[in-house]
Amino acid sequence: MSAVSTYAEALFEAARERDELEGVLEELQEFETALEESEELRLFFYGSQIPEREKRRAIDALTEGMSLTTRNFLKVLSDNGREEIFEEILLRHEELVKEYLGKVEVAVTTAVELSEDQLDRMKERLGRSLEGREVILQTSVDPNILGGAVFRYGGRMIDSSVRGRLEGLREEMLERGVI
Repeated sequence: MSAVSTYAEALFEAARERDELEGVLEELQEFETALEESEELRLFFYGSQIPEREKRRAIDALTEGMSLTTRNFLKVLSDNGREEIFEEILLRHEELVKEYLGKVEVAVTTAVELSEDQLDRMKERLGRSLEGREVILQTSVDPNILGGAVFRYGGRMIDSSVRGRLEGLREEMLERGVI
């Protein structure tokens, strides 16, 4: 098991035991945003020049008001010198939380912008086909797919676009020697 998975799963278990899954996830996302927005904070958090004791005190001050689980996780990461994998751990932790809560993130690419009503119907149909899980849609528009949609979730891709169907038909015709 990779270090990313080990840390993410340990964090997940600690947050689940304390019934803080969503709260810890939100706090860590806030911390990640703060890192992105502040070069000084990035240099501090990822830097190895600051003595461990000082860094622990600073993390306590920076995370005041956050859950003990979040604070302890950041300190353990720092103590073990694994800050460089923080973002990857956060992504994996988010996947674990969503999976546990029955949520699935689906990236949908369509040829044109969809209305709210169309998006709601799509969400409902996807939820039924994904065994009743709550669907979180991430939408994008790509006119090159001509029509239909391309769905990506859980490492899978389903291409039901006009372009994808045309390419499939072309491949089939090439295999049969029609063209």
